[in-house]
Parts: sequence; structure tokens; C-alpha cells
Amino acid sequence: MPTYIALLRGINVSGQKLIRMAALQSHFESCGAASVRTYIQSGNVVFEHRETNATTLRRTLETHLEARLGYAVPTPVKTVKELAAIVAANPYSAGLPEFGKRMYVCFFGKAPTTAAIASIQPYVHDDERLVVKGLAGYAYYANGLGRARLSSAVIERRLGMATLRNWNTVTALLKLARGETLAASG
Repeated sequence: MPTYIALLRGINVSGQKLIRMAALQSHFESCGAASVRTYIQSGNVVFEHRETNATTLRRTLETHLEARLGYAVPTPVKTVKELAAIVAANPYSAGLPEFGKRMYVCFFGKAPTTAAIASIQPYVHDDERLVVKGLAGYAYYANGLGRARLSSAVIERRLGMATLRNWNTVTALLKLARGETLAASG
């Protein structure tokens, strides 16, 4: 069975749409997923599924989760190959300060238009950078995301549905999906 990475948008953020990872794992299993693993508390799921089309699988998961949870949960789904390509396409130097924490990947529901990308340029500057490549955006926040003008809300309002993950999370998910062991933190 193929391995996938699901990136649920908007759960367990600021006390909203709370779901325990054990419950999320159970929801995925009841939808036909196997070898389900969650990573941190923000809706990152690595799993196997017999479905071979990621778009079809995304629709199935979103319908299933909405029925179980009572609210819509946009759920971009990536194959291991797709996530590896996103990681490889990162346009920034890993030598930037606190790169793993301040670099984010925006996973879009659909590729932003050229006009949408142009509309966000007034928010982009040396301390808040954004490069869009297809279904992924690469944002680096020199001073952190917390007080940024180029916030996730601005990105989503201008470019369409997006869920953000920091670089450390993205690379950890890729390692999990490849069956690699994660280094202990701390």
C-alpha cells in the first residue's frame, strides 16, 4: 500500500477544534488507513492506504472526518514522492538563523494564480519572505511568525486555503513516511 502524509488544517489551534491524536488515528483507521502515526498535536498523519490516487483519498478523508467530527477539515494529502519534491524545492539557505523554526511550508488546496501571488507582494520583504511553487509556498520569517504582517491569515486570504508547517515538522514527516527514525529532541 502507498504511504501518504495528511496535513489537517485548523485543528488544535488556539484551543479550537480540539481532537486527541489517538482519536484522529482511530478516525483514519476507520476510513481504511493502516500503519497510522501522528506527529505532534497539530494534525499531521502518516499512514498507508489502498487508494492510489491522492486527490480521491483527500476527498474521502475530508468527507469521513466531517461526518465524524461535525465540521469540515481541509486535509491536503501528499505522497512521499510529492513531499520529498517539496522539500527538495526549498529556495532558501538552511544557514538562515533558526531555519528549522522560522521556515514554513504553506500547503495550498490548489495552486495560487499569478494574480494572487502578485497581490501578496506588498507583504513580502527581507524579514518576511514568500516564494510560491505550485501547490507549495515557502515562507521565512526572520523575526518569527508571531507578529508577522505576512501571517497565515493573509496568505490564506490572498492565495487560497493553506495550512502551514514549520521546516522541522515537514522534514520529520518526510522521515516518518520513509520509515526513518527521528532523532530524540531535548
